[in-house]
Amino acid sequence: MSSERREFLRQATVAAAGLGASAFPVAAQQRSATMPTPRASALMAAFGLRYPIFCAGFGNSATPELAIAVSNGGGLGAIGTGSSASADEVRTRVTRTRSGTSRPFAVNYLLAFDPVTLPMVLDLGAPIIQFAWGIPSAEAVAAIRKAGAKMGIQTSSAAGARRALDVGSDYLICQGTEAGGHVQATKALYEILPGVIEEAKTVPVLAAGGIANGAHIRRALLAGASGVLIGTRFVATKEAGAHDEYKGAITRAKAADTVLTVCFQDGWPNAPHRALRNRTLDIWEAAGCPPAGKRPGEGDIVATNAITGASKHRYGAIHPGRDDHGAIMEMALFAGQGVDAIRDIPSAGELLSRLWKECLGAR
Repeated sequence: MSSERREFLRQATVAAAGLGASAFPVAAQQRSATMPTPRASALMAAFGLRYPIFCAGFGNSATPELAIAVSNGGGLGAIGTGSSASADEVRTRVTRTRSGTSRPFAVNYLLAFDPVTLPMVLDLGAPIIQFAWGIPSAEAVAAIRKAGAKMGIQTSSAAGARRALDVGSDYLICQGTEAGGHVQATKALYEILPGVIEEAKTVPVLAAGGIANGAHIRRALLAGASGVLIGTRFVATKEAGAHDEYKGAITRAKAADTVLTVCFQDGWPNAPHRALRNRTLDIWEAAGCPPAGKRPGEGDIVATNAITGASKHRYGAIHPGRDDHGAIMEMALFAGQGVDAIRDIPSAGELLSRLWKECLGAR
């Protein structure tokens, strides 16, 4: 292990001691008789957090700027590797995040794709590796342990939790079908959360799916979750790399506007996802939800990235980024059922403090 990595992990460990009290003032949580719960307090102590709130690593829009803002603000930030990020792009994201915070952050991998950059990310000193859509290989787990990093795995059932625990996951993410983006769950969050928590015993469990305000957080913690993992609410922040039109659409949407579908599957075939209804979804449904090769408008280039020149096709499994130009609203507008609670685009730091204040005040 490099001296640079040892120093980074030393600082993260110091932050974790005593809930990171040396860096953060006493929070309003101490004025509440019930918050944080004992499980949430243990999670906060383990990761050096002010709030039991993790940001999801939602692809290319989970930028270093967002991860830094969340981690420095008292939550746990994450950067995405997406399905198409190059090694150079991933290296830049990790390096920039490490330079902007001495606090822990996660690097997210979707195991529907080979995590080829994992060895490099560990060499760069990433303190936490987070997996979804699969169980990491024994070789990946061994590399994470050798590097001294922590590991989290997303699951959607008690059986999945057992498999994740068997490979030594340090925490679990329990995702329900309310979640935005790609959804590995087949049941609603509160149908599966009790069983996952029972299976996990003392291992922390984060609740995920449809969580976008303090009342949602409070419900999850009182149900036994140690913390929450939030995606869509963080997409609609200033630091997120999503396109402004996409962020605006989230702030205007209602839960009934979201659809669990397989419409946007180019690049990730047949993976269910929750997105806002738009013209692409409407014309696909009107045609009878045909398979790839028979879809209306197939092959249409609906947007282009102004920096790379990359074309974005109508049924692509990727949401619009800030540098995309074109028919943005016809791309995949991933969003969870918590959109009813999202009506502005704050900074991530402002959002964190607001969410926790709401959590303390909710009854």
